[in-house]
Amino acid sequence: MYDINFFKTSNNLKNKITQNKIKKDSYEDIIAELDVYRDKNPFIYNIETTNYCNMKCVMCPRTQFMTRKNIWIDDILFDKMTDKVKIHDEKSLEQFWSWLETDYKQPVKEVSENGFYFSVVSRCLVLHGFGEPFLDKKLIERIEMCKKKKIPTYFSCTPATMTVEKAEKVMEAGLDVLKFSLDAMDERKIKKIRGKRADFAESVEKILKIIKYKKEKNLKTLLVPCMIDLATDETDIEMQKRFLEFWKNKDVFAYIKSQDNRWLHENDPNLKSTSHYSKQYCEYPWLSLTIMADGNVVPCTQISNNELVLGNVKENTLEEIWNSKKYKELRKMHVTGKFPKGHKCNEKCDMKKLYQYLV
Repeated sequence: MYDINFFKTSNNLKNKITQNKIKKDSYEDIIAELDVYRDKNPFIYNIETTNYCNMKCVMCPRTQFMTRKNIWIDDILFDKMTDKVKIHDEKSLEQFWSWLETDYKQPVKEVSENGFYFSVVSRCLVLHGFGEPFLDKKLIERIEMCKKKKIPTYFSCTPATMTVEKAEKVMEAGLDVLKFSLDAMDERKIKKIRGKRADFAESVEKILKIIKYKKEKNLKTLLVPCMIDLATDETDIEMQKRFLEFWKNKDVFAYIKSQDNRWLHENDPNLKSTSHYSKQYCEYPWLSLTIMADGNVVPCTQISNNELVLGNVKENTLEEIWNSKKYKELRKMHVTGKFPKGHKCNEKCDMKKLYQYLV
């Protein structure tokens, strides 16, 4: 989840910035104002429970660049970090969603990537990172722990790594949202995108069984078939239409996701994003943080190989890291544009930075 209050209260400033109404010499004022809106106790966007993965997905930087050791998060560390999760109460969420509808002009119940981000991600702790959650040997226990702590949970998986039995168990354990990444509707193409382990027909069969099981047991888990927009021609666009049509009358939230936040964007600069990210600058340094399986704290979900570590929860508290000199320097770089040469945020990310809107 993320800081919905920051998203809302900083929006007027964001509009001025994105509409090029603020001059470059206003750096210090912008930094100060954003710091007023920023909660001094951080929101945990996601916790990477494992970085083990047996897939070879073409859009994932893990496939080409990740060299860090494969591990599972330590049980004690997971318990400690979930104690730090700040849960949005129902009243706060309702107020946020009402504001989205009336002021931000985003239909919260819209079945789309933006609808998913604002109605689901806003309220859930994400339990995936650069590994496949179903390869986490303690997955069921982790979900049960979150359930006891009343933390809503969500993770995305590649169905090839999932058994129907384990999916049923995570739903029974209290998982709120289970997303399935499919990305193609035939065997040849899905293997090209996700690797030789991917299997389209088998994946769909598994999901249909899970839908049936959910109905039989009256479970509440939201099931989300998702296709990343890798469209390069009319055939791909037609495939996306068929994908949405296939899931249309089933008890699922099916949508097409833009390939945004791409660290490998230079490989295909023509890919377009339709998510809310495309209309603004990166807010992650103020909005939330990510905890990796080894305890490293990074600013967003796209740090695959410890390229931008801001601290480790085994050495400092989350609050100390969030309010540290390193974090303040990162926020300042996003405003001033004064990044060191080779910095990940500035040179290997397709999201705009705040400084790029200043005139």
